[in-house]
Amino acid sequence: MDKERKLIIAGNWKTNKTVAEALDLVTALRRELADVKAVDVVVCPPFTALESVSKAILDSNIRLGAQNMSENGYGAFTGEIAAGMLKEFSVGYVILGHSERRQYQKETDALVAKKAAAAHAANLIPIVCVGETLMEREAAITEEVVETQLRGSLAGLTSDQVEKTVLAYEPVWAIGTGKTASSAQAQEVHAFIRKVLSSMHGDTTARRVRIQYGGSVKANNARELMGQPDVDGALVGGASLELRGFTDIVKNSI
Repeated sequence: MDKERKLIIAGNWKTNKTVAEALDLVTALRRELADVKAVDVVVCPPFTALESVSKAILDSNIRLGAQNMSENGYGAFTGEIAAGMLKEFSVGYVILGHSERRQYQKETDALVAKKAAAAHAANLIPIVCVGETLMEREAAITEEVVETQLRGSLAGLTSDQVEKTVLAYEPVWAIGTGKTASSAQAQEVHAFIRKVLSSMHGDTTARRVRIQYGGSVKANNARELMGQPDVDGALVGGASLELRGFTDIVKNSI
């Protein structure tokens, strides 16, 4: 891995964990990962647990992320969460454009770009997700799909903002299915993403952006995936809900 880029392992808890369950897990994570310095560790609980988890990880090496946010600020947007509300709980990261939101909430690249701009305006670090479906991979249009999502989801951001954005390549066919892109497949797409970034914002910016892999990451494949030159971490789903699963991924990544 490029020495300029520090690994980042983020746990996306999705719609799981009551407040009590969230506290149990994050308290144990804080203890188990106390000595980890070489990796940025981020947990992304549901909105209902943000305040409690924020207090539980105070003065620790674990950072807090949210799973989504509104592209709008405060106002008449029923059911939405504004960036300023996340900042109140010391949230530092926010996942945007996850394939589940693209699929179920019909989020578009243009909407993700607006959210990313709003996140940067609030000094939040967006984790912007891109990735192809199984049908698209089998049709051999992975690069076309990923480039379209990438350009659309980062549209309007400055080079400085792009540098501070974390990208997550998540092949939709590997999320929650037990299927994982091989380390070679992951590296191939990550290298392609960096090439597109270079054409958009130059080599320096492209070299500095961290690109996570997401899609059935487990302790037993973490080391090989993280060992690829353009893979800078993982966005972990199911395995992040279990203490041992997540801590082993973090420790095996180093």
